Amino acid sequence: MNWQVRYTKTFYKELAKIPEKVRQQIEEFAFGYTTKENPFGAGKVEKLKGYDDFYKVRFGSYRLGLRIDQENQVIEFRRVRHRQDIYRKFP
Repeated sequence: MNWQVRYTKTFYKELAKIPEKVRQQIEEFAFGYTTKENPFGAGKVEKLKGYDDFYKVRFGSYRLGLRIDQENQVIEFRRVRHRQDIYRKFP
């Protein structure tokens, strides 16, 4: 079964506010996914402590917040914020 990739409106809004250099890296990671790829194969995805389905990916001082539903094979890109702010708003 293929993975479904979803993006929230909040993710798009926050992505537009990120500095260009970091935004390019995040876009390459987020939009470069194919539906057949295992999200853990990239080696960048780290589980958030205390949560079953929530993960983070580091990009310099910025963090990408993900929800990965392994049972239904859904990857949802939810938030992207500076590391000082992400954990107040995510998950």
